[in-house]
Amino acid sequence: MVNDALRERGRDESLREGEGYFYFGGGEAVNWLSPTVMVKKLSDLSLQEWLKEFDRILENEKNITRSMSVAEKKKPVTKGKRR
Repeated sequence: MVNDALRERGRDESLREGEGYFYFGGGEAVNWLSPTVMVKKLSDLSLQEWLKEFDRILENEKNITRSMSVAEKKKPVTKGKRR
């Protein structure tokens, strides 16, 4: 049900089950730092809540990526190695 809803949104990620938790895998999620949702059973969240968790994690990952990009741009440029 969750994976069908993600596909309807055009997403390649899917909900997967770990041991005592669930996580989003595949698609962009393979590079996410924290794709997990700490619930024991699929039925602990409604479909709407699962989709909200996906959106929350996706937004969090975008913010992390954006922050890393800004930090990378602020790095001083060095010209060669110093000894």
